[in-house]
Amino acid sequence: MALVTLVVVGKDNSPLYLRDFVTQQESFYSDGSQQEEEQQEDPFGFFERSAISKPNDSSSLKHQFIIHSALDRFGELIHPKHMKDRPVMGPSSMYIGPLGCYDELKVYGYHTSTKTKFLAAVEDIQDEDQELMREAGLKALFANMHELYVEYNLNPFSSIREKKKISSARFDNGVDELVATFNDNFGKKGLSWM
Repeated sequence: MALVTLVVVGKDNSPLYLRDFVTQQESFYSDGSQQEEEQQEDPFGFFERSAISKPNDSSSLKHQFIIHSALDRFGELIHPKHMKDRPVMGPSSMYIGPLGCYDELKVYGYHTSTKTKFLAAVEDIQDEDQELMREAGLKALFANMHELYVEYNLNPFSSIREKKKISSARFDNGVDELVATFNDNFGKKGLSWM
């Protein structure tokens, strides 16, 4: 498994989405019954989930500390004096890159024009060629996560304006698909062919 934790942080540094991905096959639902019931009640993912089942609240304390440490570095890198050398437009303009290594994890960042931050903690690998491929995959993952976030923001029923955590079945399913694709292509198994 490559991607361990995925985080969306609001412009006031409050966590909007914080989630661990322990194993690829592990699902939030132990059996499909609750998921099917939710699917019938909200087939398009417009309404918010109940307080009982939130994958958004599934992050270990260790990973939360790692993300907080990375946020400090993130703040330094988005300071105007460091942003002079960054491209103003294009796909790389919002990608901050590696924020640091913590334990066996490497944390990467992405910064939107609305000051929303996306962070991903991935397992560290030592091979330079694989690292470049993984960074390209992370850029695509962050861009797609940004699209999901914008879609959630445009939903008039979302609670993002109230500065609450993201709680949408559609958002969670989109994140699951993005992470599964990333781990299949750039995880340990995906990079083993090289």
